[in-house]
Amino acid sequence: MADDYQVQANGGETLKKPLLELYVKASGIDSRRIGACLFCQEFWMELYALYEIGVARVEVKTVNVNSEAFKKNFLGAQPPIMIEEEKGATYTDNREIEGRIFHLAKEFLVPLFEKDPTVEKRIESLYRNFKLFLRAKTEYDKERRDISSVESLPPQIKTHYNRVVEQLAGIDQLLADRQTRYLLGPSMTDFDFPRNLTYLWNYVLTAYRTAAFIESCPADQDILHHYKVRI
Repeated sequence: MADDYQVQANGGETLKKPLLELYVKASGIDSRRIGACLFCQEFWMELYALYEIGVARVEVKTVNVNSEAFKKNFLGAQPPIMIEEEKGATYTDNREIEGRIFHLAKEFLVPLFEKDPTVEKRIESLYRNFKLFLRAKTEYDKERRDISSVESLPPQIKTHYNRVVEQLAGIDQLLADRQTRYLLGPSMTDFDFPRNLTYLWNYVLTAYRTAAFIESCPADQDILHHYKVRI
């Protein structure tokens, strides 16, 4: 994603675009893919927007947070981590990363990241309450769930069944369109947004078609895996 074009700074001075390296959490299933990390995806999308309009060069790398090499290189910091080698700067705090991205946007007069504090608070509240809803619904289902036909299979047949499912999951992650049609609610709780919320659905459809979202979106099974191990 990195290239060597020149850009005009605020004031007309020609500057070489900074190279920003973003380290994101790798998938818990396949370490070559991006894992389900909201902040990793958020910063990837913002950096992609800067890359698209020619403000920065960007490289995104997945890292296994449990590897000894990662622990040694980053001294216990967790993704997302951003490095700007030309400045000798390593940003390990989310506020630092966001601050640097916003500074670049402001420096080159890019009106992409203007935030509405009221909207931001409501989104945080929605996400927090949705996680509580997922946890409560999951616990409720555990108490009332009957043994499925798969769970009642003999061990040998069940093992074969699981292998087939794993193979299908591996095929599914190759289908890019599937990544963008995933909703956590229907998969885990049979909940979906009401169909009459047309503005919300139009927003989702538009967002899912952007290059930044497609590039940064984790695979369906990675999102499911991320939440299932936490609920």
